[in-house]
Amino acid sequence: MFLLGATSMMTSCSDWLDVSPKTEVREDDLFSSESGYKNAISGVYILLGQKALYGVQASMYVPEFLAHNWATPSESKAPDAFYLAKNDYKNSNVETTLDNLWSNYYNAIAQINNILTNIESSKVRFSGKNKEMMTGELYGLRAFLHLDILRFFGPVPDGASGSVSCIPYVKDFTTDVAKLKSESYDAVKADILADLDKAEVILKDCDPLVKDRLSGDSPSDSNSPYYTEDSEKTSTLTDDEINRQLHFNYWAVLGAKARYYYWIGDKQKAVEYAQKVIDAKDAQGKPVFTLCDEAYLSSVSNANRIMKSEHLFGVYNSKINDEIVQDYYTKADPLFTQKEEYTKVAYEVSVYPDDSRYKNGRYWSVQSSSGSANTDFQFMKYFQKGSRYGAYTIPVMRLSEMYFIVFEDAALAEMKPLFSQWRLARGLDASIDNTLTSESTVLSRMEKEWRKEFMGEGQMFFFYKKHNYSAYTWPTSYTVPEDAYVLPKPQSQTIYE
Repeated sequence: MFLLGATSMMTSCSDWLDVSPKTEVREDDLFSSESGYKNAISGVYILLGQKALYGVQASMYVPEFLAHNWATPSESKAPDAFYLAKNDYKNSNVETTLDNLWSNYYNAIAQINNILTNIESSKVRFSGKNKEMMTGELYGLRAFLHLDILRFFGPVPDGASGSVSCIPYVKDFTTDVAKLKSESYDAVKADILADLDKAEVILKDCDPLVKDRLSGDSPSDSNSPYYTEDSEKTSTLTDDEINRQLHFNYWAVLGAKARYYYWIGDKQKAVEYAQKVIDAKDAQGKPVFTLCDEAYLSSVSNANRIMKSEHLFGVYNSKINDEIVQDYYTKADPLFTQKEEYTKVAYEVSVYPDDSRYKNGRYWSVQSSSGSANTDFQFMKYFQKGSRYGAYTIPVMRLSEMYFIVFEDAALAEMKPLFSQWRLARGLDASIDNTLTSESTVLSRMEKEWRKEFMGEGQMFFFYKKHNYSAYTWPTSYTVPEDAYVLPKPQSQTIYE
């Protein structure tokens, strides 16, 4: 399997797609049919959902320990997590963890580039607009992954020099690590935007989610996310026909643009694209995405807690119970946890007891540990409750992030109505609106809201980095060391620069 910045290299084309029995096929066969291309792209999404990337490491592990969202474990229990929380990037355990994160990101990008290289010159006859939709997805996803690498390993965006050496932006399929030359910050930003622009133009004309909204509470686990000729004949598609939230769809591209502009500090553009997602309507004028509120969570008894109706993009992991929930959340003395007293402070329980995320033990609860008579304070967001809607899914980009971008980057008069709307959806009253009188008071409030909303999703570290916080005040006071926000690139990468 293709790994950059690590000791393993691609050994042959035949094991290029080493993700599951359903998609392990030879490359010359893989790109000889439309179904082969579908399998290749499915392989990329499977890779993204595995523990090495958004399944664990890029979402609930590395950024969450960096942000201190989880209680810091002992050195003997998890040495990499222990030193991540100290921002000690010279520790050998941390070096290995970060090198693997880098390698797996670029491995996924390499696979995307291989598919793009083949599909753009392919003589295969594709049905409907599937070729265009796959191509648009790949450009959008390539940009999105580079943006996340930039957020991890690139400079603090506030005041960053455009000429500073940044990260490689890889557009070609290559197994030669010497060819991965880091570009300047300005060049990387331009490359990200160029790919997102391509994806937006392509997908606007062929993604069925542009015209048809998400539906129901029980989508199929085996549905097709691809466009078919029948799509043009159907005014309202079901999730059985378009499971587009698990593919990099048109709205995910617009959401990625909002995230990109927010990150680089272009407030006007950030608000423009975030608002496009918030305002997204189907052909019948109904919202494509809706905020997940208490009415839904309380009326659907087996509803999963990941707020699937808000997902612009998520990843799927069929082994989430065995490999993630049990390994990190439910076993005795779990690794991903926090002290109850600190979570009550984080969720402002004494002021807002009806927060839909915290009330009735919805996200945090004392539970019996697997294989033990003991109980632990466990994080419940990823527990599977039976509903097929959102099962085995890990959110990567959600509607609430679009709201948060507007809250931070729009004028006060523009953001306050949306802020009230979002808070009411979370079971909170809107009285706090009167305290939002300046950028500083908004930022102070948003620090609390990012923490509550994206616990376990890996976004808090990026909020801190975006605003270059010099200290954390939760769960306890912590002074952020110099250069803590710029994760070091692997030595195997830097020797070639």
